[in-house]
Amino acid sequence: MKKNSSENFKNFKIPENFFNKLFEFTGSDDSSRGFIVAYVDQDGCPMIYSKVCSPIVEMGLIKAIEKYLDEVDNEQQPLDITPDE
Repeated sequence: MKKNSSENFKNFKIPENFFNKLFEFTGSDDSSRGFIVAYVDQDGCPMIYSKVCSPIVEMGLIKAIEKYLDEVDNEQQPLDITPDE
């Protein structure tokens, strides 16, 4: 019996130093840095990773994500084009 090709590969995890570099690229200084990343791992599981410098930055990122999700949700709702009676 042939093994699934995904079993031939080790589980991949995004290295911590990648997230550290990403953190360095965000914000204008140490008081305004942060990010939230959502991705799917090789097993299809959703993963969320965040690194922030302060609760204020975290709150701003969360609000931005909420706004994004609301906009995506509204775009996916079908348009009702039936005339009003």
